[in-house]
Amino acid sequence: MLTITLDVPGELSTPLSISGYNQEKLTEETKRLLAISLFDRNILSLGQAAKLAGLHLLDFIRLLDQQDIPIAEYDDEEIQQELKTVECLIQREFNNSDVIFISP
Repeated sequence: MLTITLDVPGELSTPLSISGYNQEKLTEETKRLLAISLFDRNILSLGQAAKLAGLHLLDFIRLLDQQDIPIAEYDDEEIQQELKTVECLIQREFNNSDVIFISP
């Protein structure tokens, strides 16, 4: 395990304490902010960043959403390919369904 020490100037202890920050809360928030930053810069994968943040994957995705950080970025060509895939899957499901339409 990698251990990092953060030196916080003494004059900040009072305002941090008044705001409800103790060593544990500062450590937790620092890890989450670092995880967000490393994910956003494509240094860590989604799963790796969630682990660093100490969060379940879904909770980390929600945290990213709160920060307006997308979990995936697609260019126009990739979006078009994804849409074609979805259309094919929908068509396949429709063709394989046992739905019977009865007219009145």
